[in-house]
Amino acid sequence: MADEDRGDDAIRLVVSFPKKMNQCMKGYADKYLKDTRLKPPYLILIFHIGKRDGLSQKELIDEVPYDKSYISTMVHDLIDLGLVYNDSSGKLHSLHLTDQGRDIYAMSRMMFELMDRNLFDVLTDEEKDVLAEIMRKLDARADHIMEGLSKG
Repeated sequence: MADEDRGDDAIRLVVSFPKKMNQCMKGYADKYLKDTRLKPPYLILIFHIGKRDGLSQKELIDEVPYDKSYISTMVHDLIDLGLVYNDSSGKLHSLHLTDQGRDIYAMSRMMFELMDRNLFDVLTDEEKDVLAEIMRKLDARADHIMEGLSKG
């Protein structure tokens, strides 16, 4: 494969893979959490809040692939659904799961683990380690590029 074609293929995969992952997650959510009235993006928020109890909304914005206003709307929805509560003081927002939210977190964690096993079972442990290292490098590089772009 020519270098130019290899670069094009890498870009195509980087652009298309998140959409496919989102579709996989939606499929798993539809199959395993269909009775919860939860949209797949809610599961990502619940998962992050469950892993880091007391997470601020700003920290959540830094960790999930959605914009600030969408996250704010989803957090309010989760509060209205009785799955999350905000223990805030002043400008600090501390998000916690309710008992019902912890139940959803446990179900979503099992769903993510199943999805992870099904997706990555085609890779050896060594390939998983290499992929993780590559993704860390790309993530750091994207942060560097965004920092440079924001400086103008």
